[in-house]
Amino acid sequence: MNEKSNFGSDTIDELLSSMLGRQDQLLEETLAKEQTIVRIRLERRRRHIVTVIEVDGVDVKKIDIESIAKELKKKLAAGGTVHDNVIEIQGDHRYRVKKLLIEMGFKSDNILIDESTE
Repeated sequence: MNEKSNFGSDTIDELLSSMLGRQDQLLEETLAKEQTIVRIRLERRRRHIVTVIEVDGVDVKKIDIESIAKELKKKLAAGGTVHDNVIEIQGDHRYRVKKLLIEMGFKSDNILIDESTE
């Protein structure tokens, strides 16, 4: 019984606070995604087209843009990069990107697609 008492309330409190901290982070990220404005447009670069995804919002820092870009590149089977609050994906993937962002928790009304090509 002494061994069980060594697993004191301090350890339980630490575990609970770490779990609640993760839940708070997930909640903040979810709220940030719902409030973020995303603009999707195409850019013509030399001989190819790039889909440019601009992420704007109050809590952009709470959204992990690197992991979003990684997931988009994986699901679209395309290369890409991240610069500040901009994700660039090789090729024309405007509508597929919108669908994937909605699946990731972004609000459909806040995702704007520019229909023109530059």
